[in-house]
Amino acid sequence: VIGSSGINAEYGGLSAQFSNFSERVGRQRIEEDAGILENIALLLDILQGVKDLVDRREKGVNKEHQQAFNKVQQLKKQKGSMAASGQGTGGGIQEKIEQQESLINNIGLRNNFSVLCMHWEMKQVYTYLSHFGVIWDSFVKTQLSAHSDMCNLWRGTGKFTNLMVSAQSSAPISYQSAQQTAPAAAYNGPSFYDM
Repeated sequence: VIGSSGINAEYGGLSAQFSNFSERVGRQRIEEDAGILENIALLLDILQGVKDLVDRREKGVNKEHQQAFNKVQQLKKQKGSMAASGQGTGGGIQEKIEQQESLINNIGLRNNFSVLCMHWEMKQVYTYLSHFGVIWDSFVKTQLSAHSDMCNLWRGTGKFTNLMVSAQSSAPISYQSAQQTAPAAAYNGPSFYDM
């Protein structure tokens, strides 16, 4: 039979072990925050920036370009129908066509600039994607180190565990004594077998 002073001493040691657990988990969090999570957040920011750039391009420049092109087509059809019906050459329409073509050229320049911006953004993405392997390697090393340390800390509780198991086996509890201390069942509703 193990004395209570031995168990009390082991409880004190166990308290120190749990303090070590807490310290190691805190250190792991700091290691992950320091390098890994910041780099992943940066990569996510860059990917979100590219997505936003592509969305702006689709909603803005491409839509404007399509609208201007459709308007030129309408004006040319209108000019053709006026010439066919003998209403004249449509000088005002020709001026509107030239304005729309100028607008299309301007939108084309903006489109080229947006494509250039997307090109540079994608270069940045590829640069950071190649860096993702380094981030992942750092993450794996941190996890391996932390789990190894935690494993060693759990092994350190073995003496306490053995002491508790041996204390348990030296004072067996009979089924009848455990049954007498258990509260009586108070449920009086239908059982599964009544159905």
